[in-house]
Amino acid sequence: MTPSAEPTSQQTAAVHLVPASLLQDGEIVILAIKPSSWYVLISSLPVLASAAVVAAVVYVVNVYRPATHEGLIWSLCVAVALLRMVLACWQWLGRTYVLTNLRIVSIRGLARVRWDAAALSKVRQAMPAASLPERLVGVGSIYCMVGSDDPPAVSWNTVARPAEVHEIVLDAIGRARRG
Repeated sequence: MTPSAEPTSQQTAAVHLVPASLLQDGEIVILAIKPSSWYVLISSLPVLASAAVVAAVVYVVNVYRPATHEGLIWSLCVAVALLRMVLACWQWLGRTYVLTNLRIVSIRGLARVRWDAAALSKVRQAMPAASLPERLVGVGSIYCMVGSDDPPAVSWNTVARPAEVHEIVLDAIGRARRG
């Protein structure tokens, strides 16, 4: 993938991810991507870690004071962890990130679709960031700010090759400001 705002065959292959109702007249899709598959694990980490801590505590307590409900609690921990992973898969399916010649958009949801969008000409800063788990697996997030003190107008979480995607976004912002 080259860091330019010109679509490549790989990028245009993802255009089918963009709902037709999202595009305005004269809007051209530059990039349409899904989050990295690491999104499922990274977004589930707090629940998975909590379930592991509870299971470890139950194990340690059971060593010193055997309980009859140990298997039930472990099963509950596994069920909660699996349920969170299924929910994360559902969330991943419903996420699409779209960059057009006019806007940057984050689409979320399968049953109730919502999106955040910002005009590229109004984006003050596109900032890459990566949490520790994201850095460990080589993914990152991109936050687009429209005001200096405002929260991000659009965020693309857990994208693969974040440096390349960030360059494409910056190039599109520069073109929108010039033209």
